[in-house]
Amino acid sequence: MKRTFSIFLLLVLAASCFSLIACNKVADNTEYYDSITKTLKLSKSYDGKSFLSDGIGKAIVERYTDGDTTQFRLAQGDVVSIRYYQIDTPESTGGVEKWGKAAANFVKKQLSVSGTEIVLEATADKAEKDSYGTRYLGYVWYKHPDGQFKNLNLEIVENGFSDNTGLNTSKYPYYSYFEKAQSFARKIQLRIYSELDDPLFTEDPMDITLKEFSAFEREFVPGDEKKGNKEANLDLYNPESESGGKVRIEACLTSLYVSNSDTHTYTASAYDAQTGETYTLNVYTMYGNASASELKVGHLYTIIGDIQLYYGKFQLSGIKYSEVLPIKNGTTLKQSNYYLTFDSSVKWIKQYSATLYSDVTVTEVSAVDNGSLTFKATSKQAKYGGFKDDDVTFTFTVAVPVGYNNAIAVGSVLALRGYQFVVNSGEITVTNYSDITIK
Repeated sequence: MKRTFSIFLLLVLAASCFSLIACNKVADNTEYYDSITKTLKLSKSYDGKSFLSDGIGKAIVERYTDGDTTQFRLAQGDVVSIRYYQIDTPESTGGVEKWGKAAANFVKKQLSVSGTEIVLEATADKAEKDSYGTRYLGYVWYKHPDGQFKNLNLEIVENGFSDNTGLNTSKYPYYSYFEKAQSFARKIQLRIYSELDDPLFTEDPMDITLKEFSAFEREFVPGDEKKGNKEANLDLYNPESESGGKVRIEACLTSLYVSNSDTHTYTASAYDAQTGETYTLNVYTMYGNASASELKVGHLYTIIGDIQLYYGKFQLSGIKYSEVLPIKNGTTLKQSNYYLTFDSSVKWIKQYSATLYSDVTVTEVSAVDNGSLTFKATSKQAKYGGFKDDDVTFTFTVAVPVGYNNAIAVGSVLALRGYQFVVNSGEITVTNYSDITIK
């Protein structure tokens, strides 16, 4: 009898445990928690003090970045970027990861309440910067409607948007609170600890052309959901959640902008022969040491990325790329040397690969035929520090305007850009006569 009862008890306990686990796995990830956060109090004096020189002071939001970085304007007028100390949320800008956009939206929601008082607390008596030297490390406190300050760093951990990245040392004075918050989020399998889907993240890209995306952009009115956005494709970008979909496009990279902080932004272009129009979209690949920043200007790619609205302009981010190994949902090369630049004034960088050449010198000109001009010219391929010695001959075709006056002649020196639709054919199509500069 005792044995039978013991087996029964074990079965009941096992069923209970399974039930708890099952409940945890279907926990509602739309719920927000602050019971642990409320136990941590802001004890330091901040009135009349400066975050930079005193290690604490008032601020207002200047611009939202992501789940663990926000730009603030201090009471003294300085604008600083704060890297939230002791946390590391999933990416939502250059890289895009599950729960990243949700974390960024959570930060914005907590700090955007009208009249919210914000206090920044540095990690030392004088504010310190992170290892990149671009952002200050700190805790962000904001006053709750009940009059008490809440530590947003801690609240992010309690709500399962980040691990506690601190250590149990004096460098992390609030460590015990963060450890409790992480244990809570992990126990109930909240967000990053959950196997549930993130409604703002997907691994499945939609196929779309740049021409189609251009039509979507014309319908979309940033910041105004009552105008064109009602007809816009919310699967591409939802202004309410400020989240974009994952897309797959075919485009060549026609230029690259490198910022002072070494962030890389390409221009992706697609020429439509039927309309004669070129459609473009920016592609953000983060810093120069990112593998996606090894993409080459002038090559044709199948690009997979996430739609992002940045300063009122759409771009693709979250780009995955490897020149060696295939990556799931990664960008892949379709044709090398698809779009060539012939311009001696353009500085060579490694991303130009084999697609940058010197100005061309015209060697042969054909008569205009049905409004189209064909000419041959020589150029030199660019390399680091200059140009290669050997001349390369190309054949160029361009539609000329009505009244064309034979401005391009043998001996003319030109700067131009064009498409080599057939790989390594040496035949270049210039889509607009205005793209040619006669020197």
